[in-house]
Amino acid sequence: MNAIRQFIGRVRKDGVKRPGRVETMAMGRARQFCAWDIGDDTFIFENGVTGHLKERPSVLVVSKRDLWSKRPGRVFTMTTGNHSVAAFPLLDGRFWKLSRLPSARRGDVLMHSILCANVVNGAIEVSQRDVPAKKLYDADDWLLGTVGFAMNDIVMGDRNDAVLEHYRALGQEWRVKPLAWTETEMKVALAASRKRIATKLNYYHSARGVHFLSYSELSRFAALAESDPAEFVKGMKELVSIYEGQPCSFCRMPKYRGHHEIELFGLRRGVAQERLIPALEQLMESVVLGRLGHLGIIQKTQEILSLYESLLTRPEFADETSKAFVETLYMYITGEIYSVAGEGSTPAFDDRRTALPGATYVGGRAVLHPGADDRSEVLLSNLRGLMSKDEVVVYANVYEIREDERTPIGKGKTREIVYKTNRCPLEKSLIEKRLSSAKREYGSYMLARIGALRSLGVALSSNYLLLRRRPQSGRRPVDFYIRERCEGEPMDSIPASYFCNADDASVEEKDVVLGLATLMGDAAAQNMAMKKFDPKTNSPLYGVGKEIYEFEYDIIRQRVVPKRVATCSIRGSFGWPDISFTDENLRSLASFYFTHFAHALKIYQKRHAVTMSEVAERFMGGFEYRTHALSWQLSVMRDKFENFRPNLPAGYDFDHKWAFVMWSLERQERRMQWLRRIFMEKVALVESAPQSGATELPDDFDCEISFDGGGESL
Repeated sequence: MNAIRQFIGRVRKDGVKRPGRVETMAMGRARQFCAWDIGDDTFIFENGVTGHLKERPSVLVVSKRDLWSKRPGRVFTMTTGNHSVAAFPLLDGRFWKLSRLPSARRGDVLMHSILCANVVNGAIEVSQRDVPAKKLYDADDWLLGTVGFAMNDIVMGDRNDAVLEHYRALGQEWRVKPLAWTETEMKVALAASRKRIATKLNYYHSARGVHFLSYSELSRFAALAESDPAEFVKGMKELVSIYEGQPCSFCRMPKYRGHHEIELFGLRRGVAQERLIPALEQLMESVVLGRLGHLGIIQKTQEILSLYESLLTRPEFADETSKAFVETLYMYITGEIYSVAGEGSTPAFDDRRTALPGATYVGGRAVLHPGADDRSEVLLSNLRGLMSKDEVVVYANVYEIREDERTPIGKGKTREIVYKTNRCPLEKSLIEKRLSSAKREYGSYMLARIGALRSLGVALSSNYLLLRRRPQSGRRPVDFYIRERCEGEPMDSIPASYFCNADDASVEEKDVVLGLATLMGDAAAQNMAMKKFDPKTNSPLYGVGKEIYEFEYDIIRQRVVPKRVATCSIRGSFGWPDISFTDENLRSLASFYFTHFAHALKIYQKRHAVTMSEVAERFMGGFEYRTHALSWQLSVMRDKFENFRPNLPAGYDFDHKWAFVMWSLERQERRMQWLRRIFMEKVALVESAPQSGATELPDDFDCEISFDGGGESL
């Protein structure tokens, strides 16, 4: 809160205080306001607001030209309660006659010209609502320039396309509030959104300014009807009474896209207005007129609660700890519900990215943002080193790719930098990742595997580059590397529309489904040739998002079709624990890999209107094609491959592992009919297994392996 306190102190010190105070009645209590002028700008603070900075005080920012034609400067207000505490007296002229708007225009100005914000965790979180983007950008420039806030003091709460595009072009996407990635992060966001207006009722305050009241909170509050009747009456007034200067109660006051200032959460649109709000209003009327005694109020309150619970669209919404409650309410408080309502959403790869402070480029020169760490600075420095003569970076955004929900933001292994230069019409991406081992020459071992496998024909990303070493809090230095981002999408992020008929979205294009199955076999052949294996998960790391599928538009068939597949990660290659040149080892290897391949193929088949036998045939077709291609490359370049001897420490045993990779690849091609038989046996087994919908391998799958000695997992 230091930045906000310093700002308020600076205004009171440097500003010229306007004469007098303005007193209003808002939400049942008297409030006093003072104002200071700095140049053409006016700052209005409710008395005592500094004592409530942890309670999400409300902020308004508006140009004086929108309040009074041709007047320069802006108005900034900060109050407790909701935004109407300052909005109504500002618009009707009670605040030092700053507004001369006719009453007919006030609603339009409130909706389209006044930016609403809240102080959240020491920063001003701005809600755009229906205010034009240009006004948002101008207000942001004013807050950063004239007012003197730092970039990390102002957060854009709305993630709409226009705002994201604008701040990406400044390299400042991190200033747009990120979406939570895990259930834990959603719970933290919900807890941070809790706010009171004037009574003991707690609401979840959304980015659009809506106060959502949950069934659990209303149930907790209803207990006050028995234990604290006076406080109960105050809360009821807050919900359904009409305060001075308001046209209607908060539960009926329109706020955003059909929602009201106070909205009962978990109900279908309009149900609260038809069933619950009238019941609350009748109860309030009976209390005021003395028609009900104490026991009658308690009984009527419980009846309303029972009605509320019966009207919930999902029973889980009555439990604030349930996953359904957390995920659904989170969509409402972030505003995501307005963009995906009725459509549903599938988390894409980019949904795992969280923007981090980086730099804004001015004339090709990077100006670092507050909060940019050494790692981002080095990444940006390496980016400049990739530029050609006279090529400059126009903008760049740094992201962290979320892989482990237990890892705090900024501490993850993987980052991505998305940038645009004056030579490139489209953005480019580089992935930066921390090496998994700090062992001596591990980076060279990684690059040697990449070079060998790419030369063999494996579709790995190009341009791997080690970054310089940096110490990490007293630990041994760890290297980082960067690579180009693979074009395309992992399996789970492929848009459903790619499989649909262009004329009828309800019809699935079978040849597209089968074509992707062919690419799955292609990727499996590469996976098996690389000998990918992770001892921690006992997995070949297949079907877990490491294969990136690229599509293209086919002009002949006039639709999108699968194009190619890339194995974007080197992780686990050369990792098969047993590198003995024996038939027994080959049998174990084939059984292990095809078990996992069959399981991944079954998951894919269940999503589409094809049979397992159809996708299995196409899968093996892709597997055979890629195996033959890799084997051909090995045969024509055998001497060079066999003489490849990178100077690596003996502990990596590169020469022996590389020899095993080549030997087993030859036999992978020679014994294709045998491999086909094994694969079809695994397919039959996965077909006969109970279909529970789980992603884990069935217990009766024979894929467990145990070897003496640990293998290199990366």
